[in-house]
Amino acid sequence: MDFISAFLFDRDKRVAYQEDLLKKNKDKTLVTIRINYPGIEKSNYITDDIVNIIYNDILTYYGKFIVFEDKYKNKEGIIAHFLFDLDFVNVKKEMINVEEEHILGRCLDIDVYAYKKDKVIGISRSDLFKKPRKCFICDLDAKLCSRAQTHTMEEIKNYFEVAYKEYKEMEKEIDSLSYEVSQEAFKAMISEVSTFPSFGLVSPVSSGSHKDMDYYTFLNSAITITPFLKEMFKIGYSYYLPEYIFDVIRNIGKECEEKMFEATNNINTHKGMIFLMGICMSAIGKNMYYKNEFYEMQEIIKSMVKNILDDFKDLHKKEKLTHGEKLYLDYGFTGIRGQVQDGLAVLFDHIIYEYENSKLKENDLYIQILIELMARVEDSTIVYRHDIDILRKVQEDAKNLLSIGGVFTKEGRDKCHELEKDYIDLNISPGGCADLLAISILLINIKKKFYNDLNKKNITEN
Repeated sequence: MDFISAFLFDRDKRVAYQEDLLKKNKDKTLVTIRINYPGIEKSNYITDDIVNIIYNDILTYYGKFIVFEDKYKNKEGIIAHFLFDLDFVNVKKEMINVEEEHILGRCLDIDVYAYKKDKVIGISRSDLFKKPRKCFICDLDAKLCSRAQTHTMEEIKNYFEVAYKEYKEMEKEIDSLSYEVSQEAFKAMISEVSTFPSFGLVSPVSSGSHKDMDYYTFLNSAITITPFLKEMFKIGYSYYLPEYIFDVIRNIGKECEEKMFEATNNINTHKGMIFLMGICMSAIGKNMYYKNEFYEMQEIIKSMVKNILDDFKDLHKKEKLTHGEKLYLDYGFTGIRGQVQDGLAVLFDHIIYEYENSKLKENDLYIQILIELMARVEDSTIVYRHDIDILRKVQEDAKNLLSIGGVFTKEGRDKCHELEKDYIDLNISPGGCADLLAISILLINIKKKFYNDLNKKNITEN
């Protein structure tokens, strides 16, 4: 069989396979991706990698909708199929988004099919009243250019090479940026646990109210967590919808938790931190991708977690409840879920604005921020370890401490040390506030490093 005959045979075989998939899954939507490369020689290291890149992206961001996936290579190049448990209109809209927003999107044909009236039908852009695809060289109607053979095969192949090179360069830049931001996250976690006095929290000089962990437990944990935070930033640095990003990072967060417990011999040092920091890292990435101003990040966080309180639905049906779920049932506390749904208002509306330009030395600054958080936050960790009355006591202690000047006065500093001893004796630990302190440190440092007039260029050129 000559190459052309083999090519046509493989194409017909693919079409038959698509029909078979939909006939066996009539209520699903089929997506097929293949390279949009001129000539019949479709496969080379560039075209194969382009298909694999988009394939992995779709699998990553739309994974919760995908019930079946398959990928293989034939004379048409690499072919990938996905069955979506989602209506074909929404699937088509999402795939159009991939074609238009991904730097390599124009290099692919992403076809969407459904089974209607006892036959397989393709869904086109015009069915959704969308404009036709543009030619990737001249931006006119791609079909018209193709029929008129407006561009030479060499021009088209050169486009693929340039687009691929641009993608690889961008990939390096994002990796470098994600490393830089993840190091700020690592610094924030270490800065939080290095703060002293810290009202019963673990510090370099004390295990505080925690008999099962010390400073080095936190170091091991933070080192383990940081690579996952880097990955969460990269997931956020994309055009995909915030809620899809959140679905992806929650899965990364679960793996991160497992590794944290391995590193700490099953001690929970950072479970809440992983949740909060992961959301913030992804939101930072998304905000940088959009080239937004700093405070627009708050709306991204809200969009990411808009359905987060759905976690509390049907708790009466669950056999085993988490700490947060128990507190929600007992006291109506929404905990860190409520805080992120509110866009971390306590940080964006008060802490960052108040302390980003503080002249305090780092340890004093972090103590002062911690006091502010203890006065304002409904810390579910305190309630879980004790009760509402102890939470109210901590809040009142913090407010009194602020009223006498906090770290700005000798009386306030002396009171900090006194409360440190008292809280250890009473087994009090404001763990929720500790997590928010680390997030505060991260956001303040990110704002200084990437969002002032001198450093904005670092983001906008990526």
